[in-house]
Amino acid sequence: MNILILGGHGFIGHHVARQLIDLGHHIHIADIHHQYGEYPDWEYHPVLDQRIKYINHLYDFYDIDVCNPTLLESVFQQALPDIVIDLATYPNAKMVKKNVIDATNNIITATALALDMCVKYKVQRFVLASSSMVYGEFNGTAPDETADCNPLTLYGSYKLQCERMCKIWNKEHDLEYAILRPSALYGVRDMVVRVISKMTVDAIKHGKMYVNGPTNRLDFSYVTDVAAAFVQAALHPRAANETFNCTRGNGRTILEAADLLALRLSASIVGQPHDSFYPSRDTLNSNKLKEMTDWSPRIDLEEGINLYLDWFLAQPFLKNF
Repeated sequence: MNILILGGHGFIGHHVARQLIDLGHHIHIADIHHQYGEYPDWEYHPVLDQRIKYINHLYDFYDIDVCNPTLLESVFQQALPDIVIDLATYPNAKMVKKNVIDATNNIITATALALDMCVKYKVQRFVLASSSMVYGEFNGTAPDETADCNPLTLYGSYKLQCERMCKIWNKEHDLEYAILRPSALYGVRDMVVRVISKMTVDAIKHGKMYVNGPTNRLDFSYVTDVAAAFVQAALHPRAANETFNCTRGNGRTILEAADLLALRLSASIVGQPHDSFYPSRDTLNSNKLKEMTDWSPRIDLEEGINLYLDWFLAQPFLKNF
């Protein structure tokens, strides 16, 4: 099939692209390489180069801003995609808080444009990257997709609105969709922006890891497992018009992750209060995706952290930290 990945050079996107290429699909990638005001050039561009090399240039590339309707339509005209996977989005809640106007365009406006283009060019299915942040506080439960959503950040509320948009376009235009809610991502070729990557840099720079809310639990999910969930959401017949959690399904304390990092990095751990900006989370119930599509996450935290550190410690940009 012709599959268009918006944000296909991103953290999840390049893994999704490679898995789909390996399955024999024709991949199109649209990406403007947005740095979200966060990543220094010396970190961003070497990692981006690695992502592109990993996909091995076996795709058609469009250097466009997904918020530009004219340019986005030109991509649809050329690619004529059967499936669109939308991963062109802000990576986390604090970035959205720092860049509200740009984030609003990137998440809300761009999603509406993509949905309209899917209708106009008769796309079979639209796959949306949502987030576990739509749930808000987990309150000691492992929420499944029937749980109430009460987002406590702008990021979470925007993701939930995009989910609702998918359902409205389905109702009004019969556009098929699949929605995925990942959580606590980590893995190779990530930027320094998430919990594990930030603790790793602290350990290298300071010999200490500053752990906010050490007993808080997160459902750490390795990026290739999550990418495989997007592949299933895009291709599996039973994924049509469904919403799925897609996590490892095993909440672990942040202290456990720090302890595993400390084994390799010889760093001490400094516990700090929970960052009240973030809701308290834990394990997500991802059984629906497993049962309906045979998706099976494989990488536990012990293996995943070692895979990540093997990659990170070999990076030439370490000298800049």
